[in-house]
Amino acid sequence: MLNPLAEKLKLLPDSPGVYRFYDPEEKLLYIGKAKNLKNRVRTYFNLAALSDPRTESWVPRIADVRWMLVGTEAEALILEEQLIKKHRPKFNIELKDDKTYPYFKLTLQELYPRLLLTRELKKDGGLYFGPFVSVKVARETMRVLFKHFPLRQSKMALDGSKTYRPCLNYQMKRCLAPCAGLVSPEEYGKLVSKVLQLLRGNAKELLRSLQKEMAEKAEALAYEEARILRDQARAVEKTLQKQRVLSKDRLDRDVITLARQKGFAGVQILFIRNGVLLADDFIFVKEGERFADLELLRSVISRLYVKGGRPLPKEILVPLMDDSLKIIEEYCGQLRGTKVNLLSPQKGEKKKLLELGTKNGVDNLRLKMQEAQSDELILKEVKDYLRLRNLPRRVECFDISNIQGSSNVAGMVVWEENQAKKADYRKYKIKSFAGANDFLAMQEVLVRRYSRLMEEEGDMPDLILIDGGKGQVGAAVEALMHLRFDFAQTDVIGLAKGRSEKKRGVVKEEMDFEYVIRPGQKNLIPLKQNSKTLHFLQAIRDETHRFAISFHRQQRGKATLESVIEKIPGIGPKKRQALLKHFGALSKVKEANLEKLRLVSGISEKDANEILYFFAEEADSAG
Repeated sequence: MLNPLAEKLKLLPDSPGVYRFYDPEEKLLYIGKAKNLKNRVRTYFNLAALSDPRTESWVPRIADVRWMLVGTEAEALILEEQLIKKHRPKFNIELKDDKTYPYFKLTLQELYPRLLLTRELKKDGGLYFGPFVSVKVARETMRVLFKHFPLRQSKMALDGSKTYRPCLNYQMKRCLAPCAGLVSPEEYGKLVSKVLQLLRGNAKELLRSLQKEMAEKAEALAYEEARILRDQARAVEKTLQKQRVLSKDRLDRDVITLARQKGFAGVQILFIRNGVLLADDFIFVKEGERFADLELLRSVISRLYVKGGRPLPKEILVPLMDDSLKIIEEYCGQLRGTKVNLLSPQKGEKKKLLELGTKNGVDNLRLKMQEAQSDELILKEVKDYLRLRNLPRRVECFDISNIQGSSNVAGMVVWEENQAKKADYRKYKIKSFAGANDFLAMQEVLVRRYSRLMEEEGDMPDLILIDGGKGQVGAAVEALMHLRFDFAQTDVIGLAKGRSEKKRGVVKEEMDFEYVIRPGQKNLIPLKQNSKTLHFLQAIRDETHRFAISFHRQQRGKATLESVIEKIPGIGPKKRQALLKHFGALSKVKEANLEKLRLVSGISEKDANEILYFFAEEADSAG
C-alpha cells in the first residue's frame, strides 16, 4: 500500500516557499520557510532529524505536509512570520513577550510640531526615536521634556490662519501658545531644534549651546529668559548623567545575544542609538532546550524587524550567522532604504558589545528562572490546597458586568503559567435576553466560549474560575454539562466573599474572608489570609472584574458619545454614526488627533478641526 506522505514528498518543488506539517488529526504542528522546499522538507525525515531531541518528539507524528510557493526567500520569510503569528503552531517558538515597542514621534510635517508617544509608525514626515521598552520611562522622559522645553500638546491642526484661546498649559508656562498666535513658527522652530538635538543624543552639543545662550541673555539683563535657559541646561545635564555611551562611532545598532541554562533560554537585546544605550529587553523561552541557537535567533529577529514600519538600526550584532540570517539582512536593507549590516564580530569593540549583551542575558535568565520555578511551586500549592485534578497552568476566568440590567456584558481573562495572557482575553455582549440575570448571562457566555473551542478542537483550560458563589457555579456547570464537557480535563470552581464572626475579647466582630466553591462539594473551602492560593485566585478574579467593567463602561460610553457629539456644529446623524462606529467611546474621540479623525469615513478636515476645537473649549471651561 502506498504511503500518502511519501508520495507527496516526491512532489515537492525546487522553489522557495513556506511549508506546514500536520498530524493525523489535521492539527498544525510546525511552520517553516525554505529557499528550496524539496531539500529542506526532506531533511526532517532523515535519521539525524529523528534522533535530534528537539524534533524527535513531533517529527514521527507528521501525517501531511502542505506548502505555499513564493517568488523570493524574503517573501517566504514574511509569509512564515505572518502564518506563525496567526496560527501559533505547537512546535514553533512561542514568544510570549512578542510586542510592539513605544517610540517618540516628532511631527515635523506640522507647522508647529508636537512630541507624541506612539506604537504606530507611519511614513508621514514625522521623525521617530526609540524604541523604549518601558512605557513608564518614556512617559517620565516626556514629562521632563515638556517641563523644560514647552512644545505644544494640543491635537489641533494649526496652519496660522485661525487662532484659539490659550489653554491651561500656557498659563502654567508649559506651552508657548502657538494656537493663539503668540509665537512665530521661526521662534517655535528654535525650541524644536533643541528637542531634536536631545532626542538624537547630541546632549553635549546642546548643553554648550544653552550655556552660551544663557550667558548672552544674562549679559543683556534678560534675566527671565536666562533663567529658562539655565533650567533647560540643568535638565540636559541630568540626561547626560543617565546616558551610558557604549560606542565611539555613535552608530545606531542593536545587539542580540543568547543565554542558556538548565533547559531554559533567553534572548537579550541592547538598543543602542547614536552610541548611547537607550533601552534593553529580554525575551524568555521557558522550553529553550527544544530549539537550536540559530532557530531562537531567527525567530526573535524576525519578530523584531520583519513586520516592517519600525526605524531600523544601521547594524545588528549577533553571536552566530547563517544563510537565513543573511536573508533577513537583505530584507532589512530593503525596509530601511539603505544597507543594514547583520554581523557576528569576533574581536574589537563590537565583540565587547556582544559580551556585554551576553553578561546581561545570563543575569536576566537567572532572574526569570527563579520566577518560573516560583510560579511552578505556586501552581502546585493551588492544585493541592483545592484538590484539583489538574495543575492550573491555564486558567480562564469569567465575570458579568451590568448596571440595573443595562449594557449587559461579560469579560474573560486568561492566566497562563501564573501570568496574564492579554492576547487571549475576550469580551462578550449578552445577546439572548435583556435585563439583569447573572446566571443566564454566565450560561450564555460559557456555551458560546466552549462550544466554539470544542468545535475548533482548541486546547481547553486546566481551570475555569467563576467570579461568584454557589448560584453562579451551579449555572456554569449546568451550561457545561449541556455541552457534554469533559470535567476530568478541566476543573471548575467559584471564588466568592463571605463574612464570619470572630471573638475580640468580649465583643464579636465580623470579618471578611474569601472562599472557593467546588461543584458537588457541600462544604466551602475557606482561603487563609496571605496564602499563595488566595493571592493567585484574587489576582485573576480582580483582573477579570477590571476587564469586564472597562468593557461595560465602553458600551455605556457609546450612548454618551452620541448625545455629546450632537452639540458639535456640522456633525449630523451620519457623521455621528461614523464616529461611533470608528471610535466606540467618547474618551477615544477626545484623545484623537487630526490624523485619526480624518481616517473616519465622511469626516473632512474642517469637521475634524471643529471636533478638536469643541473638546478644547470644553476642557478649558472645565479647567
